[in-house]
Order: sequence, then structure tokens, then C-alpha cells
Amino acid sequence: MCEVRWRDCVRYVQSSMENAVGALYVRETFAGESKRMVSDLISKIQEAYVETLEELSWMDAPSKEKAREKAMAIKEHIGYPDHILEKNNQKLDEEYAHLNFTEDNYFENILENLQCEAHKSLKKLREPVDSDLWIIGAAVVNAFYSPNRNQIVFPAGILQPPFFSKHQPQALNFGGIGMVIGHEITHGFDDNGRNFDKDGNMLNWWSNYSAEHFKEQSQCMVQQYGNFHWKLAGGQNVSGISTLGENIADNGGVRQAFKAYLKWVATEGEEPHLPGLDLNHKQLFFLNFAQVWCGAYRPEYASQSIKTDSHSPLEYRVLGSLQNFEAFSEAFQCEKGSLMNPEMKCRVW
Repeated sequence: MCEVRWRDCVRYVQSSMENAVGALYVRETFAGESKRMVSDLISKIQEAYVETLEELSWMDAPSKEKAREKAMAIKEHIGYPDHILEKNNQKLDEEYAHLNFTEDNYFENILENLQCEAHKSLKKLREPVDSDLWIIGAAVVNAFYSPNRNQIVFPAGILQPPFFSKHQPQALNFGGIGMVIGHEITHGFDDNGRNFDKDGNMLNWWSNYSAEHFKEQSQCMVQQYGNFHWKLAGGQNVSGISTLGENIADNGGVRQAFKAYLKWVATEGEEPHLPGLDLNHKQLFFLNFAQVWCGAYRPEYASQSIKTDSHSPLEYRVLGSLQNFEAFSEAFQCEKGSLMNPEMKCRVW
């Protein structure tokens, strides 16, 4: 089935004119105080990550100290680059000054845009790295970690329900965007991110003891996820090796977000019970964690993505992480040895 033409055009504009589209999106929909609230959440989850280091017996003290330094040095970009909302926006005007688009010439517009992008890239040659540069537009429902910048990015597009809202219970915010924050922080310490130091340089800051044990802990997840087979993809098995980085990040993210939520409750007090819903707030935390990964695939896409996607299939991102987390089993009283509370649990972070 072909994509309708207008969707194709909108998608192209969104991907190739990110700041222009981002400015429109942020003005229309983004609540300003979300930036402050998410920044506060990031601080809480950074602290939770540092605290979980103390629980790890497989890592020695010098490596833990380096990990702590790196976690606390992570830089953040939240929502959008400030300049896109300035009045008489000179910087935004300059970005598109060389483009001469016409609404009747789609193909020529693409050539014009490619030329402009190439010119922009070449101008950066031998220029110092701009650490304030945004690596993605504001109107994107995604989040990112950059290992060579040691930076996490949360565009305005993801700062909406079910991930986040100032109007929803904090249990949902911690289970949604909180888990995503923990996920991105943990990418700094997955099988790829761990090779970079706090300044984003490729540098081995690990002791031999910790590096060896990291591989052992990771191997448990390789086997666990490698045993999942996906009916929708014709029963093919997930690749535990190629999805390892994302699985480490999912497991670490949900653990840190839950720890941060419990600390928030200890300080602020229990949230009011939601009427008509027979679930406590610990259960709601896990419910929203699962909710944000709800999605549907066509079987053809499932067969392709199981071979090419660095993420596990959505259902196994949820099931795999929660099988490894005792707090989930306690919240829902899963029997020891049951599907969601197996005897054998994997943990890296």
C-alpha cells in the first residue's frame, strides 16, 4: 500500500527542516514549565543511578568512582533549543536563508535542500565542536544519548502523555519519562557507551576486574533475550547479542526510575489513590512503563525488524526487564518460579 502523498511531504519537511517545524510545534503545544520539571527528574534519576552502583558486587571501587563521575557529568538538552522561539529570529532565518523552495517543485526542493545540507556540513570542517548544538529537532517522539558528547536529549515531542504530564500522577511520570531518562543515562554504561569517558573521549576507564565482570553480567542478558521467540515474526528468536545495549539500558532505566520514585514518595508522601482503579501507585508505575511501549507491527515488518533493529520487540522490552526486577514481582505478587518471577534473574546496572 502506498503512502498518501501529503504524509510523505510532511514527513520530509519534518525531517529536513527540524528547527522550523520544531518552532511551530513548541509554540503550539509545549508547556514551558515541563523543562524545569524534567530537569528535576533527571537530577533525581542521576542520583538513583549513583546509589545503585553501591549495590553492585561485580564492580570494584575505582571503576564505581569513575562511573559516578561520568553519570554526574552527563549534560542535558530538554525540549528545544531556546533560539527557535526568539522573536525576529535571526539564527533561524540564517539557517534557511540559502533555500529557495517552491510549492510546485517537490523534486527540485529536495535537491536544493541536499545542497544546503552539504554546504552546512562542510562549513563545520575544522571548526571546534559546538557542544550546544542540538542533535535532533524538537518535534520528535524519541530520546537520545550521545556517547562522544556524554549528553542526553529529550525533545519536546516526547514530553507529553503517556510519557509525561504535569497533570498526571508522579507514578506515571516516573514510570514513563523517568524510565526513558534512566534508559538514556544507562546508555553511557552499556556495551558501547562504557568505552567513552565523562568528556566523551574514547578511553578505557575500567579496571580489568570490572571489565571482565561486566562481560559476565551482560552474557546473562544475551542468553535471556536470545531465548525469546516472536510469534509475529514467524517464531524467529530475538538476537541477544545485537539488542544487548538496548536491553541493558531498559533494565537499568526501569530500576533507577523506580528507586527515584520511592525516594520521591518518602519525601513528598503517598499520592492520593485514583478512584475506580484497583491499583496502587507502585503497580501504576509498572503499568505506565508497559504502556509507553505499547505498539503494533505488521508481520512483514516484524520479520524485518527482528533482524535489523537494535531494540528488542516491544513486548520483550517490557517482559524481559520486569522478569529481572524483584520490585515488580513484589508489586504484583508473582509466585517465585513463575514466568514473571523466574529463579534466574539478570542484572548489569
